[in-house]
Amino acid sequence: MNCQLFCMPMHFSLQMGETEMFVSMLMLLTALSLAASALTDMTLITDQLHTVLCVWTVAQRYFPPGKPLVLSMPQTTPDVARRALSDLLPLSDELWMVNGILRMLNEGTRWPIELFRPNGDESADTSVLHHSYILFMWNEEARNLNETLENQLDNLKNRRSWNPRGSFLVVATDNSNVPAHLLAAHICSILWKVASIVNVVVLIPNQLPYRPLHAASTTKAPAADRQNLYTWFPFKLGKCGEFQDVILVDEWVFESNVTFTHNADLYPAKVPKNFMGCPIKVGAIGIIPYVIMTENFTQNDGSTAYKLTGLTVEIFKFVCENLNLTYIFLPPSLNIELESYLKVLTEIEESISEVLIGIIPLMPAVVMSYFDFTIPYFPCSLKTIVPCPNPIPGTEKLFTTFSLSLWLTIGLVLLATTAVFWCASNGPYRSVRNETQTYRSLSNCFQNVWAIFLAVSVPQQPKNFNLKFLFLLNVCFSFAISTVFQAFFVYYLVEPEYEKRIESLDELLHSDLVYGHYSALQHFLTTVSHPEFVTFFERKERKIECVDTHKCIERMITMKDMAFNGDPLLVTYIARELGKVDVGKLFCPFDETLILMYETIVFKKGNPILDRFNFLMRLYLEAGLMEKFWEKLQHVTSLRAEGRFRKGTGGMFFAFSFSHLKPAFVVLLVGTVVSSVVFIGELIVNCIWKRRGNNRIHAVGE
Repeated sequence: MNCQLFCMPMHFSLQMGETEMFVSMLMLLTALSLAASALTDMTLITDQLHTVLCVWTVAQRYFPPGKPLVLSMPQTTPDVARRALSDLLPLSDELWMVNGILRMLNEGTRWPIELFRPNGDESADTSVLHHSYILFMWNEEARNLNETLENQLDNLKNRRSWNPRGSFLVVATDNSNVPAHLLAAHICSILWKVASIVNVVVLIPNQLPYRPLHAASTTKAPAADRQNLYTWFPFKLGKCGEFQDVILVDEWVFESNVTFTHNADLYPAKVPKNFMGCPIKVGAIGIIPYVIMTENFTQNDGSTAYKLTGLTVEIFKFVCENLNLTYIFLPPSLNIELESYLKVLTEIEESISEVLIGIIPLMPAVVMSYFDFTIPYFPCSLKTIVPCPNPIPGTEKLFTTFSLSLWLTIGLVLLATTAVFWCASNGPYRSVRNETQTYRSLSNCFQNVWAIFLAVSVPQQPKNFNLKFLFLLNVCFSFAISTVFQAFFVYYLVEPEYEKRIESLDELLHSDLVYGHYSALQHFLTTVSHPEFVTFFERKERKIECVDTHKCIERMITMKDMAFNGDPLLVTYIARELGKVDVGKLFCPFDETLILMYETIVFKKGNPILDRFNFLMRLYLEAGLMEKFWEKLQHVTSLRAEGRFRKGTGGMFFAFSFSHLKPAFVVLLVGTVVSSVVFIGELIVNCIWKRRGNNRIHAVGE
């Protein structure tokens, strides 16, 4: 190998800083030393050496170290997937260059290298996304460029580690007479149509015949000594994801200055913050309150337009408004049946729609390999929901304030007290013979005891000490019982007690509630996640199949005779539609969550706007806009149901306030005034009678 190639002086642009100059010089010196050691046993022409150094430099600058680096070659490549990288490939023009690139990349020990070719041996697949790809392009026998590239993409797309948003470097060594920019445009067009790849750089080496290495020692750099690097922008100049012409982003020049001409960023950001009103077709699937169709109408061109809202729709509309995207809703699937999911997923796979919103949970890795999912933004739980226990009416709870044994004890105490009063008043002792007739009758004794128990005054108090002591004991007992009773009575008026709540499948099994089930969901619960439902479902006698979810929920809310497995948010929304208040007291879900899903938005694999969506969705969630919209949606739904707005208590219960005590205080005040007037009148009459009596005495004395 000619030593002149590795001894050429290197000069750097004056526009570069000292640090950049040092780094670039160090990288190039390292590349040359590696190339000198790696290529000692092979002969490369100048163009191939240019390509090897250019690819190595791009990898050093833009491919993250430590992450797998994927290399893909056409099908005619020999079986190299399991070969040691130190073994030379069979002698071939393109394979000499690939071998040199492999050696340099491998000896750099910066990346784990994975080598792929169509219909060849494959390494073990992994779910970790790759971030760097190098694709080699040359015409295969009996195949054109399209088939060669599509075969490689099909081989990569079928793996879970496939990441079309990674950094792609396509090395095209086709020696046809197609101009470089047209060849690059054709390659970028295929990558976009087949795999939605945007972050790509196409390296087109010079296409002149083989030249010896010493040809690079000329003082000027002709076109043959330049490696052209092309890329494209999908949303530039008002284009909305439509392929446009490529641009020459930079050139690799191999003369006295071995470097890039402009030192430009080969992988700039290609997704703008403002899409200038670009349309985006949206598919939707789900039920209320996640997807709600508010309006559909026929446009001037005869097509039908749809207006949607809902928990899963508003976050999508928020992102589109911030990106200045014009969303166009396709006919929504307002159900959650399996056929509907297959339909909407097929539409997005066939590019009929670009994005899918609604009840879309994170799916298994097998499904995720064909689609891209945003960050999860809303939890959707499935629980066993039963009606909340009914409040016990005050008229019934009045008698259950005390237990039956206590009521019987109170009755026995009243009878015993009556008997003691009567016996004490009619005894043979002289001390009781002078007792009034009020306590000598058995009926009068019972009336007095009953009056004391009800806190009503008696006609006459006892005179002897024994009856007074018994009277005092009875007053204390009645006061204690009355105080406790009134305290519980007022509490039941303000907040009545409720029946026992059903909290387990065993309690639900022995209850009178009807169990509403869905065939597909029941099969999933009994076979996959919750085997205990098998025993419950077999032993439960009262059960029906809920063909219409909405009607089953309405029955549970209104009649309170049904239980089922469902989403608490759906039940809340339907309760608001029915004009119910105190929704939290209408249904009570079990504490155990049967299924927990996190809703996402689905894009076709490789859609470049996914990262921008994730960023804006995080802002939406962190600002609490999801909770705000849910509260607003409930409020608006309640206002629409104003015509049938009603309280569910039926007038049996009321809020106990001061207004209910006002009549008692008025009666007390009137009684106090009347008694005071009567008392004052008695005093006046007594004084008058005394004066008249004194006057008569004086008259008789005279």
